Amino acid sequence: MIKKILTFLCTVLILTSCSGEYAATAGNTKITSGEINFYLSSIKLQMTGTELSNDEDWQTQEIEGMKAIDFAKERALESAAENVAYIEIAEYLGIELSDEDNQRVKSIKDNLVTQYGGESGYKSFLKTQDLDDSFIDMLCKSMICSEKLTDKAVSDNPLTDDEKAAKFAEIKASQYKAKHILFAKVDTTTRSPLSDEEIAQAKTLAEDVYSRVQNGEDFDTLMNEYSEDPGLATNPDGYVFGKGEMVTEFEECVEGLSIGQVGFAESELGYHIIKRLDIEMSDVEEDIESELRSERLEQAMEKWKTESGFVVEKNDAVFESIS
Repeated sequence: MIKKILTFLCTVLILTSCSGEYAATAGNTKITSGEINFYLSSIKLQMTGTELSNDEDWQTQEIEGMKAIDFAKERALESAAENVAYIEIAEYLGIELSDEDNQRVKSIKDNLVTQYGGESGYKSFLKTQDLDDSFIDMLCKSMICSEKLTDKAVSDNPLTDDEKAAKFAEIKASQYKAKHILFAKVDTTTRSPLSDEEIAQAKTLAEDVYSRVQNGEDFDTLMNEYSEDPGLATNPDGYVFGKGEMVTEFEECVEGLSIGQVGFAESELGYHIIKRLDIEMSDVEEDIESELRSERLEQAMEKWKTESGFVVEKNDAVFESIS
């Protein structure tokens, strides 16, 4: 959890700088234009693709009836307000952070400081980016408050077996599971192409092993002996994935297979002997739990915001100037 948080913070903080103008208020908290830019950098990273590849695209392309940049700004404001809301709603509900919770907040902050080479480097970074240390404290605290609020939301309205079953059915209808034996055409660490001779050898071996699988040899035994997939150690039972998450050739091969069937594909990474598998509840149980918990929190937050009078108001002149 902390690793994911630090990855998010470091990626976004490197890309943003802040100013002190107030672009909006969320509850009792003022949000600066710089803070909006903080979230906007993250939103733009998430949205950037073939249709949003340069500054002109952000100003000319439309999403849901507004310019792409304006759509991203609205999402940035929503994210900024939500982080504030986690803290203010927790206070409204009388949820207090325990000593252990506060230690976790401190741990997140300490790890972030370490990422910047210690206190001196961290302070230098804040100064360079015109960021306030209290803003970073707020982000760290907000993450823990969101967990506490999620626990309460689920406690108030427990997850049901029917909901889990429905979510599992959604996953099975939209995702795949497969394992593969990879014979690499690139260095699996650096992604540098192998020599033509090495690639030819990999192809010959892949075709030979594929024939052995077709003739009835055990797939897992051959996979453990030959596969050069660096993810095999952590995913020995295969990968569960959705559309667009694997290289195209791999995904298309899996789509064309029945459960238990084996196919062969070549991609930029190498030669794949692929076995499609059935998705089991145990494969996605944690994901289902996490997704349903997030939905519970979202539902409960809307209720709690209404009860507490938490509202978001823009300072239009400042907000519109953010580009």
